[in-house]
Amino acid sequence: MSASGFKTENRNAFADRCDDESHHPVTLSTLARGQVENDIEELKERLLEPILSRTSHPQLLSEIRWAANEAAALAWCTVCPVLVLPTLLEEKIRATLAKWDKQQRLRETLHLRRPAFLSLPEAA
Repeated sequence: MSASGFKTENRNAFADRCDDESHHPVTLSTLARGQVENDIEELKERLLEPILSRTSHPQLLSEIRWAANEAAALAWCTVCPVLVLPTLLEEKIRATLAKWDKQQRLRETLHLRRPAFLSLPEAA
């Protein structure tokens, strides 16, 4: 036995087998990763469809898409991205909509408070 507690002959047999197998060409494939990426993208689009169909403002659409891409990127870093994406997407979109609503309220408030001399005259 070696200091690690493993029988040295087992380790050597394993090492010999690996040496024998290393003479065969190994084909690596990124198909699995590509498929997971496609699955995430398809799921993201399916989840976004009902949200985007109720939104007409181009800037808000852009913000929602940005949030969805962030959610997909974060989901990709997890063990099971397809299971995590719906929750992340919901959180990101809720935060985006809350930020949008706050910005709209601020714009309305600022517009109402603007003195008349700062308003531009209307074109005739």
